[in-house]
Amino acid sequence: MDFTAIDFETANSGRSSACALGLVQVRDGVVTAEHNWLIDPRQRFDGMNIAIHGITPSMVRGEPTFAELWPTVEPLLQGEIVIAHNASFDMSVLRYCLDDSSLGYPGFQYLCTYLLGKKMLQDLPSHKLNVISAHFGIRLKHHDALEDARASALILLKLMEQWQQFDPLLLAGSQGYKPGTMYDGGYTPFKAVPKKAAKKPAAGKKAAAAPAVSASAGLPVGGTVAAEGGAPAASSGLRPAAAPTAAGAAAVPTLVRGQRVDIGDKLSASRLLAAVEWDAPASQAAAVQPETAAFLLRDSGRCEQERELIFYGNMEDPSGSVFCSKPAAHMGHLYLQLTSLPAAITRIALGLTLAEVSGDSNPDPVMNASVSLIDSRTGAKLAVFPIGQSIMPGMAVVIGEFYRYKDKWRFAAVGERVPGGLPALCSHYGLEADSTGKVRAESAAAAETENPK
Repeated sequence: MDFTAIDFETANSGRSSACALGLVQVRDGVVTAEHNWLIDPRQRFDGMNIAIHGITPSMVRGEPTFAELWPTVEPLLQGEIVIAHNASFDMSVLRYCLDDSSLGYPGFQYLCTYLLGKKMLQDLPSHKLNVISAHFGIRLKHHDALEDARASALILLKLMEQWQQFDPLLLAGSQGYKPGTMYDGGYTPFKAVPKKAAKKPAAGKKAAAAPAVSASAGLPVGGTVAAEGGAPAASSGLRPAAAPTAAGAAAVPTLVRGQRVDIGDKLSASRLLAAVEWDAPASQAAAVQPETAAFLLRDSGRCEQERELIFYGNMEDPSGSVFCSKPAAHMGHLYLQLTSLPAAITRIALGLTLAEVSGDSNPDPVMNASVSLIDSRTGAKLAVFPIGQSIMPGMAVVIGEFYRYKDKWRFAAVGERVPGGLPALCSHYGLEADSTGKVRAESAAAAETENPK
């Protein structure tokens, strides 16, 4: 339950005239930090705007401009789940201000509590911030940037509590919304996912029983997943996982290396969350933060374009079917809408990378990494794969592969370490050397929380 709420006030009707910004950080469902800035927009103030928020030209005189404030704000947004009430307004203010100052866009996903409230609180006469705040008993001085940001944060926590969701992105998905994204060079809006008409089953046809399948005795790193129906594995432990049954009826299967599990038939519209977690390091100051990465692969086992690597700086694939987030320093989330993936994408390799460290620093290895496969609509856990290896700086792990099999999707647990880290993975999956260098530079910037510009 980690996210950041923001709210902008503007001096006039122009979206580049930000004169105040409120920002509230939430960690583990608790407000942990609040920031309130006045901004000198270097633009005229309209009387109507002053009447709404009470900010006058004299109040912002001597305050930083947006460009001067941005190095302070940008690390607080980079890689976050950002929320706002009527997010289309606040995100457009952010974009216009960045464009006006010739600054690059940060990378994050965002949600709108106005649209979520409209969907989830349909009995309310209005879904303005003050109305929903009053509904939940939240005190609010409306149109004060910090107060509005705090109210938006508390509203989201109330909605998550009401619907018993532990992740803001899961909450949005459960209501049929796809998170908006901002990334270097563009953005996508927070919007409802179009509903697909259900296919009517053919009359008189009975469901065919799924054939029993043996797993291969081992999976090469990034290699093609062994053909289904091959010879039985040498080890009796490497066998297909049993299908998870209804909640409470059976334990969640724990996978071992080489094991496979069907996932396509167990998902509501095949919406999957792959939640990767690892132990938080004892010393955050000396820690190098791991990053999750997903490679969208063709039949050749390679990526055809740079944007088919889902990673920091490119958080969503061109089709909008795969996107990633980092809800906390010790976890990375990958969201997959498997049914809407382009037909040319037949496999998705999931990796965990740890950047190489220069100098005399001696960071701790990453310990106890694991991935949980979760139905993102219901929150039901389908399978868990404990990777069970320490990961040193300059190293990567191929966690597993999602792959198509007879119009279904399966997951194969790989758990192979790769020397050379992310550059080696990129080279193996067919990305150009320039692409690899760029990705490494962006990863280092993420770890050091530097201003990418």
